[in-house]
Parts: sequence; structure tokens; C-alpha cells
Amino acid sequence: MRAPKIILIFLWTCLTITGCDQDPIKTSTEIKPGTGEYYFQQGIKEKDASKMLGIFKQGLAKGKNDNDTISLWLYDGIIHTYNRVKEYDSALAYSDKMVEQARSFDNTRFVALGYYRKASIYRKLHNSKDAFLNYYLSRQNYLSIGDSINAGQRSMEMANTQARMSDYSGSQENATRALRLLSNTKDSAFISNAYNLIAISYRNRDFPKDAIREYENALRFSGSLKDSLSYLNNMALVWREEKNYEKALQTFDYILKNIDLADDDSRARFIDNAAYTKWKHDPEKDVLKELENALEIRLKINELDGIISSYEHLSEYYEKKDPAKALDYALKMLKTAKRNSSANAELNALKRIIALSSAERAQGYTSSFLVLNDSLQQANLKAENTFAKIQFDEEQKEKEINQLENRTALQAIEKEQLQSQIIILSLGGLLFLVSGGFGIYYLREKHRKEKIRETHQTEARISKKIHDELANDVYNVMSGMQTIAPNTLMDKLEKIYIRTRNISRENSSIPTGTDYLPHLLATLSSTAPENARLILKGENSINWSSLSDEKKIILYRVLQEIMINMSKHSKASLVAIIFSEEKNLLNIQYSDNGIGLSNENLKSGNGIQNVENRIFSIKGKLKFEGEQDKGLKIFIQIPV
Repeated sequence: MRAPKIILIFLWTCLTITGCDQDPIKTSTEIKPGTGEYYFQQGIKEKDASKMLGIFKQGLAKGKNDNDTISLWLYDGIIHTYNRVKEYDSALAYSDKMVEQARSFDNTRFVALGYYRKASIYRKLHNSKDAFLNYYLSRQNYLSIGDSINAGQRSMEMANTQARMSDYSGSQENATRALRLLSNTKDSAFISNAYNLIAISYRNRDFPKDAIREYENALRFSGSLKDSLSYLNNMALVWREEKNYEKALQTFDYILKNIDLADDDSRARFIDNAAYTKWKHDPEKDVLKELENALEIRLKINELDGIISSYEHLSEYYEKKDPAKALDYALKMLKTAKRNSSANAELNALKRIIALSSAERAQGYTSSFLVLNDSLQQANLKAENTFAKIQFDEEQKEKEINQLENRTALQAIEKEQLQSQIIILSLGGLLFLVSGGFGIYYLREKHRKEKIRETHQTEARISKKIHDELANDVYNVMSGMQTIAPNTLMDKLEKIYIRTRNISRENSSIPTGTDYLPHLLATLSSTAPENARLILKGENSINWSSLSDEKKIILYRVLQEIMINMSKHSKASLVAIIFSEEKNLLNIQYSDNGIGLSNENLKSGNGIQNVENRIFSIKGKLKFEGEQDKGLKIFIQIPV
């Protein structure tokens, strides 16, 4: 049973994640009462969210048939309604159900839509990691059915998520992929937005010329003057940072002439940026009225990011004119940054407060600054590693599934060929060696049975391999049982999932080219326990290309084994790995604050002997230092 075209059009235009307040579309199509289609039509006409939800659920209960696509639309209606009333846990649960049923119908488009719904919900919940994962899964499903437009849009959302978490390199990569996927779209707004994201990445990574070039590309594809003003504002900021004030001010003059097109948020941003640029160009310029005007607009609409920016600019403006006022605005900036959970802005506010305060008063703020700065560096590194690891893990799963399918097909062919060879050999032996009697016949039969046993052993190994790679299926079972199974059962399933996943990862192939370092960092991050803090230093100073593939693999396996053993036994809360290079030697220093090892364990541990054997095989040096309850230190030295 298929939903009429009018229903599909209505749902695509009305049933979005943000809500729907449009009047229902009338149709002359006669729909039978009691069917899923009937309840769907009644639901989309209902204005009250609770009644709409009840109708959609009733439609699922009464109108559900095997391979009936309307049930998927009903699921989407339920998800939409739960989002309207902000019951996000329920919306997530029904998104999982929609994905599961779409898979049973072999409907990849709705599988992709289900993952997109989940990603949008996680975005509302400020869960960037799970939002990114589900955007990725949605994109891959759209790609599998050749829908490059939706795949491109998901790539854009992945790029936006990474930019929000300061992973600008990853954001640029996915925005660039979005451009390739959206090359045939007629909606230039998507292309314009992609160029804007790439420009933001270049700007934050200190490539001003590249940023300007990409902003110009964004302008080329901009569909409205309103959007163009934002891109021009961004370009002017780059020129200001490059101290090209004349070009920046010319651009702001054009923006201010068309400011009536902007909303309140944009208008305040344009006024503030233009005034601040004038003052940077000429510190004697009186721009106080414009700065205060922008702040007033931002306070009125409660735009926290903008308020922070205004406070920062006013603090700088008063720094020499009235230090007390400058300090007051810096303190307001800090308070607003905390309210907005903006760590970067909080760090900038602390810098200003320290600079404007007496030595005695600045002491407490200095401690806060150091703690926050360290936390931010770790968060940025973790964000980059997390997004890289999500993509890597999912790509590895797809690769392994494809490899397994190819191997299974190849084994089937080889099995048939082997059976044919055995039959031919047996018949040939009977024809040519019939006079050999029962003895030769017996030997050939024995040989044939041995070949069959070998085939069975091969099949057993294949079965074990399949079992070892069932982590994804276990995860799906966990997702399906999450709301009905007791916590003890879910904990057991999670342990099984982690064990199967780790076995696959611990023995996966290792890239030895340019992807070696990101892959190594992702592995170190993933093998560290959640309650342990991992500090990495010096990894970017190493000339990894000078290290042979053999040594890269040995080092990777050694560090992997150390981290796994630490996770299992050390109970450490802090782990540090420091890389350094001197002359023709690569040094790695590992230390943790765990329970350490006794001298007896240092001499007898199998894991330690395995690490030693690996290092010695490439003529390296290895030294362990550790006492019971005093942590563990390991020094590794490898000739380059």
C-alpha cells in the first residue's frame, strides 16, 4: 500500500523538525477510515500536539501492515510531534524504531531520514559527538542510493558541528566534500554556505588570503543581499586582522548603507564591528555612541555572543581612557561568557581582567586562566580526535563488511573448485588405478576426507571471524532493548559489544603514510579510559616520514599494548606521553599515576616481555621504572 502523492508532498513541506503551523492541504482522494493513511491525514490536520500524537500512534496500532510505507510516515509524524513539545528522549526512541522498521522494509531513504532526525535531536541537546555520528550515518545511506543532494546537506551539517567544536581542519574537509556533492543543485544557498564554512576554517587557522578567496566564492553564489552582507562583514574582519583598515572600512560603509535589510542581531554586529574598526584605525576617533548602541540592541534581544563581543570592545576602548570602566566591562564579559558556557570568551575575559587588575587581585584570576587554558587545549584535541575517530571507525566497519562479503564469496568459489577437484581426482584414480585394489582406494578416500575436514576448518574460521565482527549487530540489539531491558542486562550487552569491537580494532590494519599520526592519536585516545586524563606532547614535532613502515607499526603496537594494559590494570587518573627527537633517535616517555608495578611483575609480566621483544626487534631501547602504588614510567628509544 503506497501513500498518495499529495501526502508525501505535504509531509516534506510541513513535517519538519522545527514545527508546522500551516493549514492542512485538502485532497479529493478518498481514504478509507481505519487505514494508516486515514490516521496520518487526520494527524497532520490536528493543531493540538497531544491530540496529533495520539492520532499518529493510533494509526500505527490499527493501520500497520507489512511493507506499508505509511507506517514510516506515521513514525516521522510522532518524532516531529515529540520535538514540538521538547520530549527529546521519546523522539530519539521513535527515531530508532523508524530506522529499524525502514531496514526491515529495505527502505534506505527512510533509514537515512531516521538517522537525520536523531542527529537533529542531538544537536538540540548540544551533544555534538552523537549529532556528528548520526549525520555521518545519514549521509552514507543517502550516498548508497545516489542522493547526492541530501548527502551534501548532511556533509554541511557535519562541517558545522566540527566548526562549533573548533575542529576547523575536519570542518573544511567535510565542507569541501559538500561542495562536490552539491555541484548539481539549483539551490545556491547551500553552496554559498559551504564556501563560507571553508573560509571560516581558513580564518581560524590563520590563512587570511585563502579565507578572503573563499568568502568571495560565497558571495558569488549568495542568493540575497542580506546573506551577502554577512559574508562582507566576515571579509572586513579578516582585513581588519591584517591591519588593512582602509579596505575594511570601505566594506563596512557599504554594509551600513544597506543595514535596513538586516535583522536586529546582524544590525548590532555590523554597527559594533564598524565602530571598533574605526577606533582600531584611529584610537582618537569617538565611536562610543555606536558601541553603546550595538550593546543596547544586543541586550534587548539577549544575544549573548554579541553581548560578550560588545563588552570586550568597550573594555578595550576604555583601557587607556578610564581603566576602572575597562575592568568593569571585562568583568561583565566574564560573567556573560560563563552564562553562555563559552570557554574561549571566558579565557579572553580573564586575559583582560589580569591585564587591568593589580598584582594582588590578578593572582586568583591567573589561576583560573591557567586551569581553563589547559582544559580548553585538551577539549580541542579531544574534539579533533573524536570526530576523526568516529569517521575512521565507521569507514573501517564498512570496509570490513565489504571485505568479509568478498572473502565469503571467494571461499564459496574455492570450496566449489576444491570439491570439483576432489571428484575429478577420485574418478581419475578409480579409472587408472582400479587394479590397485582396496588399499589405493582407501588412501584416496582418506585424502578426500582430509580435504573435506580442511574445508570444514576453513568454514569454522570464517564463522569465528563473523562472530568477532558482530559488534555492530550487538549495538543495534542494545539500542532496541534500551527502554525495556534491565540495567544489568544492558551492562552485560555493553561489555560484550566493547570486547568484540576492541578485538576487531586491536588487530586492524595500520596506515603508514600521512594518516599514520592521526590514526595513532585516535587509537591512544580511544584506548584511554574515560576517567583518565591523557596528555600528549611533541607528536607534531616529529618527522614521521623519516621513520620506516616497520618501525611505525612496531611503535604503534607497543603504545597500543601499553595503553590497553594501563586501562585494564593501572587505575591511573593521569597519563602522559611525550614525544621528542634528538640526532637520529626518537624518544617516547610514558608516565602515569596508577598503582605501579612491583619488581617481580616487571620481570615476569607477559605483556612487558612482548613489548620488550617488539622494541628489541628494531634495535631500540626500553626501560621500565615503577614501584608499587607509585605509578609507572616507561622510556622508549628508537633509532630513526
